[in-house]
Amino acid sequence: MAFALDYPELEGLYSLAGGKFRLTVLLQRRVNELVGGMPRLVKVGHEYEKDYIYIAVEELKRGLIKLAEDDETILKTGK
Repeated sequence: MAFALDYPELEGLYSLAGGKFRLTVLLQRRVNELVGGMPRLVKVGHEYEKDYIYIAVEELKRGLIKLAEDDETILKTGK
């Protein structure tokens, strides 16, 4: 089963990322990093082990990643 976000949660993610475009770019770039073998910054249950979008969203929610001002670089904040 794929994970889904409800509308209020999605609106909160827009705020965390700085808008819809920045959220989309951040998640797309982070998912590509994860698929390419970069380590996860959060522990997830076995059911989400290969759900890279879920992992990237969890990293964002916990303040562990953000998009740099150049709209390209992902910064790992390490909170």
